Amino acid sequence: MMDKLPSIATIVDAELKSFGKYSIFIAILLIIIGIGGLVAPIILSALTAGFIAGILVIAGFVWLVHSYKLNQHHLADWLKPLLLLTVGVIMIALPAAGIASIALLFILYFVLDAYRNFTQSQVYSTHGRGWFIFSGIIDVLIAILFIVTWPAGSLILVGIFVGVNLIFDGIILLMVRNSMLGSSK
Repeated sequence: MMDKLPSIATIVDAELKSFGKYSIFIAILLIIIGIGGLVAPIILSALTAGFIAGILVIAGFVWLVHSYKLNQHHLADWLKPLLLLTVGVIMIALPAAGIASIALLFILYFVLDAYRNFTQSQVYSTHGRGWFIFSGIIDVLIAILFIVTWPAGSLILVGIFVGVNLIFDGIILLMVRNSMLGSSK
């Protein structure tokens, strides 16, 4: 049993040791995959759809086992796992349809993000208002790009946007790691 709580410095040092262990490798891997997605966006689109489909199939199977072990008797108890499995299998069988579905989710995301940015611009009337409006306009333009090119453009756009996101995630991971190492000195 602990008599006293660890200090903040002890916690930060422990986090740095565990965080820094693989962060450079993961950051570089994210950047490389992201660049690969920009070079071959259709392949990254297919990998993204396959990854999501795999998660859906695994989740559906686990939920089926769970429902079976709980001895469920109502149809409603079996609908969720069957829906997860069905959507996952359809995405695997028809990858272009899965990619087009992901593009629809991107459209929804960008429209909602634009709405948030425009409403935030009213909340922050002086500081950063222009950036919120600018970001909202960019979100609307990206949503329109997805809508205008849907479904055929989804094959390329999903890969490009996932690739760009992975590149930025890798860069941010490197920056966070470097700032954490710099602050611990």
